[in-house]
Amino acid sequence: MTLRESNIAKLREGVVYDALIIGGGINGAVSAAALSGKGAQVALIDKRDFAGFTSQQSSNLAWGGIKYLESGDYLLVRKLCLSRNELIRSYPSRVKEIRFFATIDRGFRFSPFFLWLGTWVYWLFGNGFTRIPRFLTKDRIHREEPVVKTDKAAGGFEYSDAYLHDNDSRFVFQFVRSAMDRGCIAANYVESLGARRDGELWITRARDTRTGETFEIRSKVLINAAGPFVDDHNQLTGEQTEHQHLFSKGIHLIVPRITPHQRILTFFADDGRLFFVIPMGVRTCIGTTDNRVDTPQTEVTEEDRDFVLENINKRVALAVPLTREDIIAERCGVRPLVVKRQSGDGSGRDWMQLSRKHEIDVDRARAHLSIFGGKLTDCVNVGNEVSRIVAGLGIALPHAGYRWYGEPHRSVYEEYIHQARLMNLDSYTSPESIEPLSSRLWRRYDQQAFELLAQIREDPRRAEVLIKGTDYLRCEIQLAKRQEMIVTLEDFLRRRSKIALVVPRRQIQEADGLMEACGILFGEAAQARYQEYFGESRSVTRAQSRHLESDAA
Repeated sequence: MTLRESNIAKLREGVVYDALIIGGGINGAVSAAALSGKGAQVALIDKRDFAGFTSQQSSNLAWGGIKYLESGDYLLVRKLCLSRNELIRSYPSRVKEIRFFATIDRGFRFSPFFLWLGTWVYWLFGNGFTRIPRFLTKDRIHREEPVVKTDKAAGGFEYSDAYLHDNDSRFVFQFVRSAMDRGCIAANYVESLGARRDGELWITRARDTRTGETFEIRSKVLINAAGPFVDDHNQLTGEQTEHQHLFSKGIHLIVPRITPHQRILTFFADDGRLFFVIPMGVRTCIGTTDNRVDTPQTEVTEEDRDFVLENINKRVALAVPLTREDIIAERCGVRPLVVKRQSGDGSGRDWMQLSRKHEIDVDRARAHLSIFGGKLTDCVNVGNEVSRIVAGLGIALPHAGYRWYGEPHRSVYEEYIHQARLMNLDSYTSPESIEPLSSRLWRRYDQQAFELLAQIREDPRRAEVLIKGTDYLRCEIQLAKRQEMIVTLEDFLRRRSKIALVVPRRQIQEADGLMEACGILFGEAAQARYQEYFGESRSVTRAQSRHLESDAA
């Protein structure tokens, strides 16, 4: 029985949970991690994969929202800057400070000097936690980043924020994993069909979307963390809320690496919105758009691609301009923006000035929470706030002071590094990798990395890169099967890893070792999962079969 099957069986047992969380994006994941860590009995379901919608479409940034200074949201900027600092402190291997290198064109509504002064205000809002800002002359921009076109530049500035070293959905899943380690019963591909209040309990009808089976989950508190679908789920439960969502569509294109420097190039696009060139390993992520839409269901249009490509080609000097043929992968999602229900349209504010704040509406009489808005940067605040509200609803949190987030204590990391050095782990690092194997395994798995060390000591073959063109080892795939609740090939390629974001689809499809990985992850369903993702079948070779048999043994 797989981990998912086991957890669904537990959900069907009729246990009364302290809280059931609907939605496994960042808001649901941190709510589960916080409540579980503090001692509540928690269940979490999502109709898709964890982080399978909005939370997999971000820019991978943890930033304080410097643009909100212009709209006067000073308290929000202060709060987000402190949240960013806490993420950098708490996740030193996953969330890292990075420099934003901004170029301002002549005729822009603010001068580069004025904006540079603004970065000092921003730095002070963050308690001076990051490196100090710098003013950039046109000549300095050209010297330090020659790829940037400076013919129309008036100057620029440089300041610090943070980014996720891996992808956003991996970061979200690590909260889900930590919640499960502390007793949460979580299951992906389980849909809520609605809930009703029966006396002191919520009865939620749930459906396993893979099998079609339905069952009920009982809980004292119901937490609606369905992201852009919060309003839809509230209609199913009859909840009336003070807030609602509006939607802004944003896209990013992943292309070959534009600059070797580990910094984020920042411009103002033609529509006035901040436009980023973000490093992503051996690739670059560019964007974004900001288009108001009426539904969370969106897709990248030809107009979107043209907008991003036109803006990047205007601002960087490449030997050959980027075209659609250079696009390796695409991200497309909505930003759920919170407004008061009575205003409905953002209270007349400029559309692009609406902030990414979060709000939690509480129906105390029915023990129901609705989480609106939010972003990765603010995730610790959301988890703590949900915990306080749930405790106020009468749910006992026997470990209320427990610090539920962050990487293990430094001493645990030091022991891991010591063991890794004793076995010369970094000698197994793939020549194509951009970092030592020891740091990569710790960042992805922290304490679970000890299990990988043990596997490699037992059989060095498990340190081989399994899927050619990626840096995933055979032992990582085996760990993922047991611990990461992977149901489809997309779950692995797009969310537990970022392979689908940085490796062209055809290269993935033809990669040596992919079918062996499918065999490890899905067993007899390997070909079916492959065909489900790529739309065509591919057999497991005899050599791969031998590997699978030895792994099973």
